[in-house]
Amino acid sequence: MDGTGELFAEFLSYYDGDHLVLSLPQFGPQEYADLAGIINKQLPTEGYILLAESFAGGIVPELLKLNSSNMKGVIFVASFLSSPNKYLLQIAKRLPIKALASAPLSNIVYKAIFLGQGASKELLSKFVKVIKSIPEHVLKSRLEVMTHQRLPEMTFGIPAIYIRALSDRLISSQKGREFNKVFIDIEYITIEGPHFILQAKPKECSRLITEAISSLLTKGRHS
Repeated sequence: MDGTGELFAEFLSYYDGDHLVLSLPQFGPQEYADLAGIINKQLPTEGYILLAESFAGGIVPELLKLNSSNMKGVIFVASFLSSPNKYLLQIAKRLPIKALASAPLSNIVYKAIFLGQGASKELLSKFVKVIKSIPEHVLKSRLEVMTHQRLPEMTFGIPAIYIRALSDRLISSQKGREFNKVFIDIEYITIEGPHFILQAKPKECSRLITEAISSLLTKGRHS
């Protein structure tokens, strides 16, 4: 949900393929359709595979409505297409998110919910730094978007892969299974770890993503 792309650094240090990190704007409307309009202008003009983590998954259907000619496949990581938990989101919207990032027990909470018990001090420090760098109203706006998020009514035939973290405390397995109602050609892959799986297991995920890309490109050649 931070949308900065800064938390991908360690994962990308292990991934040796061509890549472009697209950050979300820290101003203006944060509805998925608005974000898709901005992201669409930054997408490559040649064929590409799109990776969407967590909150960003909801942008993908909106992007496909706009332009999908160069998108050859999609990889969703610990993502969702409908509101993951309306009750918790309602509570989160009322909390001082950035102030809580400096609270004495915040690292315990971040390990338990987001990063896993094995999270390093460096990762926790960077996580807090990123949270503090985002305007509070932007975070609250994205929480509001997730609160009212509904499963898209359209279906898409683009090849897709969903990577699910087995110890994800934020996104239930049911939310992951919803993707096959929207993406008719989707494969599921599991890996042990927390919601922020790319950050918690960057080396393992780099291998998994490389294999997923190869699989999607093979499908594209045979279609």
